This record gives sequence, structure tokens and C-alpha cells, in this order.
Amino acid sequence: MRFFTLTIAQDDLDKRSEGIRNLLSMLNGFVIAFSVTLISGFWYAFVPRDLNWNASQTVLLLHLAGGAMSLVLFIAFFFLHQRFKEQRWWWLVAPWKVRRAPGETRQRLNQRRLGHVVTWVLLGIFTTGVLIALPGLFFLFDIVWMQGYYTTQVLRSVHFWVSVPVVPLLFTHMLWLTRKEG
Repeated sequence: MRFFTLTIAQDDLDKRSEGIRNLLSMLNGFVIAFSVTLISGFWYAFVPRDLNWNASQTVLLLHLAGGAMSLVLFIAFFFLHQRFKEQRWWWLVAPWKVRRAPGETRQRLNQRRLGHVVTWVLLGIFTTGVLIALPGLFFLFDIVWMQGYYTTQVLRSVHFWVSVPVVPLLFTHMLWLTRKEG
């Protein structure tokens, strides 16, 4: 079970640097907000709304607030993470640029590739979530606009099914952070 072999950071100075503390605080905030969003989203998808309409609406508000917070924290974490790892942000749209650096282990390269997959999955979740919420946001500004039944159903379906693999992908990506290399 070499995959689950964990280790601590090799350099205590690196753990205490301001950059890593900022990165970890963004990561912790994102994990909490995303967990609230994920749990409330699955609750809203699987628990019938007619059991308790008020609870259903509260869960929907939690999902929307958690999603908005997750999006803001994800954007901040993404740019901090790219700067800390000394990668260019535009590599996200050019994944063929992710090549093995000199002296880089195979595991680290796979972790970076998996990080790109996680980023694209999260961008899919956030994009479809914002598109689903647009009619409600427009209504707050007295603009009535509906997307159409089939468009809404496709967006909801994509939003749900893209969110299913995100948990194992995030877990694997973050577990590789502590995996012993070599």
C-alpha cells in the first residue's frame, strides 16, 4: 500500500513561511466552504423538497452561499498556488505545457496533471452553477430572464454529474501532497 504512505514536510522552515501559511489558509477555507456546498447540494438533490419546504429552501441558500464562497476562495487559492509552485496560470488552458521538469519525480508530474484535471472539473462545476443561478440573480435586479426548460435540465445534470468525481479527485490530489516520494 505504498500509495497511502504518508510523511511530514521535510523542511520546517518551508512549513513556516508566509507563502505556505497563506496557501494553507486559503485551502482550509476552500475545503470548509466546498464541503458545505457539496453536502447541501447532495441534500438538495436527494431529499424530497415536499418533506419540509422551509428546510429545503434553507439548504438551497446554504448551497448558493457556500458555492459563492467556494468560487471566491478557489480563485484566490488558484493564483496563490500557481505563484507558490512557480507555474504559469495560462498552463491551465495549455495542458500540453505540463512536462516533466529536470529533476522532477514521476509522482510529482502525475500530481500536477491531476491538479489540472481537478481544476477543470471545479471550473465545470462553478460555471454550470453560475449559469443555473443567473435567472435568480437577474430577478434580484428586476430583470426577468429564463433559460428554457431543457437548457436548465442539461445544466443541472452536468452540474450534478461533474460534481460526483470531484471528491475522489480532490482526495487523491491532496493525498499525493503527503505521499513519500522515491
